[in-house]
Amino acid sequence: MRSTILGMVTILFATGLSAQTYTVFIHGKSGSNHNGVGTTDVNNYWGTSANTVSGSKIFIGYDGTSDPRTYGTARAQTNITTGLTNNCKNGKSCKIVCHSAGCYAIEYWLSNLGGTASSKGFNITKVTALAAASGGSELASALNGATFGFGGNAMDKSLIVGTARAAFNHNNTGGVTINHVPGYKGMAGPSLILPGEDDYAVAYHSSCGYNRAGGLDKCQTSIVSGSTTYTQYSGHVRAPSLTAAGLYKNHSEIKNEGTR
Repeated sequence: MRSTILGMVTILFATGLSAQTYTVFIHGKSGSNHNGVGTTDVNNYWGTSANTVSGSKIFIGYDGTSDPRTYGTARAQTNITTGLTNNCKNGKSCKIVCHSAGCYAIEYWLSNLGGTASSKGFNITKVTALAAASGGSELASALNGATFGFGGNAMDKSLIVGTARAAFNHNNTGGVTINHVPGYKGMAGPSLILPGEDDYAVAYHSSCGYNRAGGLDKCQTSIVSGSTTYTQYSGHVRAPSLTAAGLYKNHSEIKNEGTR
């Protein structure tokens, strides 16, 4: 769904944050293996966009073709556990910036903590979710269904809409607010498959954290489309500075809107 991120709007940090506060980046679907937890963006997923973020940064990487719900070597869940345990506990705090399937990965992790993040000793102040694929993508559904039938890799299969939405309790965010930043301006081909507004990879029902799939064009607490009401999952909000119609261009150009 994504090869590079071309840039980010500067993240605005709250006053009084110490040197032990980290911004933790978790990447999305990729054809590369970004395995690693540390200060290096392995295989350069984030490009120059991470340079606009001041302060200490940690990159949590994994095999971008793997299921983001899995544990093991070069797997998202293992590396998230390692990265957040090392950098968000014992006097350290962190903010998380995720992209696409990376949001699927961290939301899955938070939902399965067995309590709130704080009750488990983690000091996670927020998650900023860029074009979140936590609700799946109709492109993955088409890839694995009758439309194309190619199957795809483990990541593709995990992103089937029904699979992603049934994968975990999306209303359980471990007490951490998920702030959604959607993209827009899709492409003609993908937009024929993706319902409503999209950024050519995921539709707004996913990138805005809505509780059901559908063709939507706004990112807000709830919206009525036809006779159906769509509501954001508990613990999910639109990032504060966004307009209701979205702000950014598309999946590969999406830029980070900072904390406020």
